[in-house]
This record gives sequence, C-alpha cells and structure tokens, in this order.
Amino acid sequence: MRITESAKYLGISINTLKAMADAGKIKSYKTTGGHRRFNRDVLDEFMGIEPKHNEDKVTMIYARCSTQKKKENLERQKDRLVEHAENKEYKYEVIEELSSGINEKRKGLRKLIKLIFDGKVERVLIEYKDRLARFGYEYLFLICKHTGVEIEIINDKEKKYEEELAEDIMKILTCYSARYYGARGGRKKGKKKPKTVEEVAVLQEIPKSTGELEFD
Repeated sequence: MRITESAKYLGISINTLKAMADAGKIKSYKTTGGHRRFNRDVLDEFMGIEPKHNEDKVTMIYARCSTQKKKENLERQKDRLVEHAENKEYKYEVIEELSSGINEKRKGLRKLIKLIFDGKVERVLIEYKDRLARFGYEYLFLICKHTGVEIEIINDKEKKYEEELAEDIMKILTCYSARYYGARGGRKKGKKKPKTVEEVAVLQEIPKSTGELEFD
C-alpha cells in the first residue's frame, strides 16, 4: 500500500507514519524508485486486528530437475514437498518441470511468477534455493518480498549438485560458443556455420532474451 493509503488506513498523518516507520515501529519497504510501501497485514497487526486467512490464496509447490534422466528424482522431490505441505495443512497446488535452472523460458516458472503478480499465492514452497533458479535467485526473492509472498525452503542446507551444475555450465559454454563461431562464420562466408544437433538443442533451451517478461 502507498504511504497515503496506509496513513488513511491507520487514521494518522503521513508524517507520523513516516516517523514510526523510520523508528522501526511499523515495517515498510521501498520500491526500486525509492517509494515507501506498506503491507496491509503489517498494518493490521499493528492495530491488533486478527489476520484473516485468504481462502483464495494457495501455497505453490515448485519442483524442478534439469533433465529427463532425473525424472525419478523429480517425483521424489515433489513427494517430499507435498508431504511437508500436507503436514502443515497448507492448501496447495503443484508446478513441476524438467528443465535447466538457467533456462529463461521455463513455462512453470513463468506461470508461478504470473500467479504471484496476480495475487493468488500465499507462499512458494521449494526444497532448495536453486530449484527456483540456478542464477538470479535473489531477484525472485525480491519479487516475492515486495508482493507479500513467503518463500519457504524445506531444506536450508546447501546441497552439492556437481553433476547438474557441470551440465548447466557446459550448456552455457556450448550455447555462446555456437553463437560466437556461427556469427564469425556468417561474416566470413556470408552465411552462418551449420550447427550440430547438440548445439541446436542447447540454443532452443537457452533462447535469446528479449529483455522482457512474457507470460503465457
């Protein structure tokens, strides 16, 4: 909520609300543009109002493994997350996908982000941080923080994924070497160098980014 709306909601002046936020009496956060925002649940808690459970919001379970070879691992990962959600009596839905953590076009992750922006998610439940993203997890964390969505990680110990990480690194190297040498070949001969089957597969998985988020 904007500061003007929040002050009106609390029945106090904007300056008083600013002073209370600066003193840490009421939690707030700032947008990338430097504007202060407040979470309605925080304001309700300050006023002693019992938080209402939003029946429309759900816990989104997100399970991911990198390749088809790890499909059995994906099923076990999903089962552990579902068991955790049921033990805590969460109302949940499941998104699962077999895709590299560096793939920008993951349909499951894009669906999850859209649901978060639509205000339909109470929390995101994952097993490890890198299940959401191999790189750039902090950006997803900020999205959730500023939309009032909790990220719950059921295993906060760092787990070694040497094999999967090595695969991701090799995909990056293959992708960009294919683009680089393809571009050089195109300049020298007037056409791009033919790509191997492996290079084509990697390039399809790691497409050129438009710089914009697109939701299906």
